[in-house]
Amino acid sequence: MHVAIFTDFHPATLGGVQTAMRSLCDGLRRLGHRVTVFCPPAPGSVTSDAETVVLGALPVAMSNGLPVVLPTRGNQRRIDAAFAERGPIDIVHALTTYGCGISGARAARRHGIPIVQTMQSRDDTVIAQYSPAPYLSALTMRLVHGWFVPLRGRPPSDGDGRIARLAWRPLIAQAQAADRVIVPTRHFAHRVAAHGVDRPIHVVSNGIDDELLDRVRGADDEATKTETPPRRLDAETPLRARDIQAPLRALWCGRLSAEKRPLEAIEVARLVQDCTLDVYGGGPLADRVRSAVAEADLGGRVRLHGEAGQADCLRAMRGHDVLLLTSDCDTQGMVLLEAMAMGLPVVYCDPELSETVPADGGVRADDRSVESFAAVLKDLAGNRIRLQAMRRTLADHADEPRQSRHIEAILSVYAEALDAPNVSGGVVRTPRCGGRNR
Repeated sequence: MHVAIFTDFHPATLGGVQTAMRSLCDGLRRLGHRVTVFCPPAPGSVTSDAETVVLGALPVAMSNGLPVVLPTRGNQRRIDAAFAERGPIDIVHALTTYGCGISGARAARRHGIPIVQTMQSRDDTVIAQYSPAPYLSALTMRLVHGWFVPLRGRPPSDGDGRIARLAWRPLIAQAQAADRVIVPTRHFAHRVAAHGVDRPIHVVSNGIDDELLDRVRGADDEATKTETPPRRLDAETPLRARDIQAPLRALWCGRLSAEKRPLEAIEVARLVQDCTLDVYGGGPLADRVRSAVAEADLGGRVRLHGEAGQADCLRAMRGHDVLLLTSDCDTQGMVLLEAMAMGLPVVYCDPELSETVPADGGVRADDRSVESFAAVLKDLAGNRIRLQAMRRTLADHADEPRQSRHIEAILSVYAEALDAPNVSGGVVRTPRCGGRNR
């Protein structure tokens, strides 16, 4: 089949959503399906490939640095021309709920194509806790989204405050405009349903590209054979005196933005003397992160590596003792799946991530404070036996994040959407000329 994916992240950019998207696209293509990605332009001079259609963006960016794409007439013409030239399109799959996701929902309606919507953004938490102007941001998103994808009636609030109610409304409207909804975790499925989404909701985990995972693991194993002493610990490596006495090697991976809390990670490292920290990532807080390291005189224990591709992050995970996951608003988190695949124990604070972290494969801090994170790292620095037990646990789950384990579930959702009644978001779809009968 031919799948049109709409996303507010260009495939050439770095981030968890992007790596999950690339893995999905690669998994579909390996099975013989065709995928066309509709997205905003990438920063700089990145050239899009032939399977990517770049939509027009405004000369401004959101607070998280994302380009702002609106479903303008110009973008509508771009999409319609691409559908005509590259079609027929069998399924529209929107991965985001912002401008490109809106454009995907509207395009599906115009062309009478089933639409699947992936929901994995906790906008209510991100806006309330990390937006510089929470109420204004939530109100603007609600008004702009509602102009293009209206939602009838007042959805249940599930006890939310004013900002959360505003932030949830675009998410609910986007989901209600779809034929099927995909979420990565059960807890988020419950939350989406509690806010009034009555479309069929499917829980399908994000995944890591199989070929990339095999390539990194294979290269890492070959390198380990030739090095003395081995440069990493795994579940079967016996602990030696040098391993116990060396500083705890912590790793932080992610976008350097407020909701990921990189500054808190630097502060945790400052509080734990028997610990080093490697930070992989770039973003709007890069200058503040560098300043924080310099001001705390942590240059000897905290190393900033800048932006890095997924393969580099996976390789880095094999050389560390623990992943420090300070974010408190991820629905699942690709970095969490990557740590699981590479056998790296996780220290985290968000209770909802416990669904993804295998039991005894990580430690949840008592709360989101830097003091609670520091207490966990201090304990692990003095208890390396516990870390090795975590690695043994993770070894049994190392292949669960493979994209090949989840792609059939995605295809099943597509099949259900194709076979569903010819109605989307309350709007009757007009059958396509030349399309398959459904």
